[in-house]
This record gives sequence, structure tokens and C-alpha cells, in this order.
Amino acid sequence: MTTHRIDDPAYPGLVTVSCANFASVPRDKAASLAKLLGVVRSAARQGCDLVVFPELAIDDWEDCADCARAHRPCAWHLAQAETGPGPSSDAVAKVARELGIHVIYGFEERDPDEPGILYNAAAVVTPDGFLGTYRKLHLGIPLETDRFTPGCALPVFETRLGPIGIQICYDFYCGPELSRLLCLKGARLLVNPTGRSALPRASENLMHATLVRAQENLVYAASANRVGPYGQSSWAGGSVIGGPAFPGFGQVRARAGEGEELVVAPLSFSQLAAWYDWLPWRDWRLGPQRPITALVAREFEALASKPR
Repeated sequence: MTTHRIDDPAYPGLVTVSCANFASVPRDKAASLAKLLGVVRSAARQGCDLVVFPELAIDDWEDCADCARAHRPCAWHLAQAETGPGPSSDAVAKVARELGIHVIYGFEERDPDEPGILYNAAAVVTPDGFLGTYRKLHLGIPLETDRFTPGCALPVFETRLGPIGIQICYDFYCGPELSRLLCLKGARLLVNPTGRSALPRASENLMHATLVRAQENLVYAASANRVGPYGQSSWAGGSVIGGPAFPGFGQVRARAGEGEELVVAPLSFSQLAAWYDWLPWRDWRLGPQRPITALVAREFEALASKPR
């Protein structure tokens, strides 16, 4: 079996990607959305094809005493959460259509068929409209599990720019198997909307993780982080875009500092294809190395079915 080339001529050979160091406005979704749309316009003026925003970019990402007490989303969070598509994605889609740009941003998603449940989600909006959402799988305990329910799917989003895989924060840092699956399914860009607080060396860790995920899958990767206050601390910023640079290894293409900022990087998929000419790992894993892929699947299934 042969997968499409990383430089498939059906998609652009050069894609300009941007990541936003972004600070939402506490408990003011309208103001946060207005800020986000302003950044989208700025990205479009700089010739970007895609702009990525952090985890829960238009929502608060703070400890909530009411959620913690109830061990479920409180009334306030349920009331302000949106479906996908919803009012916010409609507003983003209008601007995306006007400017011909793709937008990925984090938000609290409410499923109309599941009242009382919230998902930590990322919306994918294209010039053609709302495409879908990815719901975070790995939730931090107990901060996230009090408010959110984990997702149950690992989609690859087919866009004009090529297939895109999304992992949110902890998914990306501690779920390398998710990155591998997304890339085996065809993703040529991994996107990580994240909320990484300013722990020691957090920004450096974000950079290294982004480069490692890109290199081990021979794709590009983009991580967008929050900035601004976070309780008694702050968010680390350091949004970063990078990937392999044949014949060398992972290279940072753009990296932000600690404040609000938009970083931009043109990504050449013909350059990335040079790695595939030498190491076509996807074709191998889905072709002559298919028994290894099956072995890994069996081992995971055995672990998942083992009694705790």
C-alpha cells in the first residue's frame, strides 16, 4: 500500500503557517473573540494560509471552584459553552471566507445531544466554512476532568492545505502514539493548541517537543500557547513552528517570546519530501512493515483490555 507523498501535487507546495501567543479576556467571550478575529486579519495581511490559536483561546482557562466542588461543569461554564458549529465559529468562518485563510482555535464545546457535558475542543475553520472539531483525549487530573469529558475520535482534517492532525496540549506532549497514528492516516502538519504555564524551562520544553514530534514523523508541527496571567503564575508563551530540514534534523522556523505575538513561517513540502525520498517510513509501515503495525496494534489492545 502506498500513501500519498508529503508533497502531493493536489496540495500547495508552500504553506505559510502562523501561531498566536494569545491572551483571552477573562470571562468575556465576546471580547476574546474580537481579539482573535483581529489576529486572524493580521495573519491574512502577512500572507498566512493558516493561523493557529491556543487551547481554549476564546474561553477562560482557570481553576473553577464550582466545577471542582461538583466534579462536573458548573452552570456558568455550561451556559457560555458553544456547539460546533456555533456563533463563534460562524463569526470566524465569515472572516476566513472573506480573507481566504484557515483558522484553528480552542474552545469549550457543548454537544446538543449530551446536555451537561463539555469538551476541551479545537475548531477547524476554512475559507469554505466550519470543517469540524477535535476533542481532547488526554485530560489533566483533576483540573480538566472536573469540567471536561474526553473525546473519542482521532480525525485527520482534509483541507485545501493538505491533511492536518490536531492534538491538544497533554495529547501532544505525552501521546506520541497519537502523532504517529495521525501521520500514518496522512497528516502532513501536526497542530498543537496548548495551554502551558510558566514552569521552569516550559518554553524550551514546548520547542523541543514540537521539534521531536515533527522529526519522528517527518512532518511539520505548530504549537500555539497562551500568554498572560494564570492564577498566581502566568502562561509561558513560546509558540513555535518547526520541522525537519533535510539533510539535517529538526529546525525552528519561527518562535515567539513571552508576550502577545504572531509568529509566521513558510513551510516547503518539496523540501520535506527530500526526507521521504530517503526514508519513506509511512509507505514501509503500511506496506512491507505492516506486520509491525499489526503487532503494535495487538500490544495496545492487550494493554487496553487488561483488568486494572
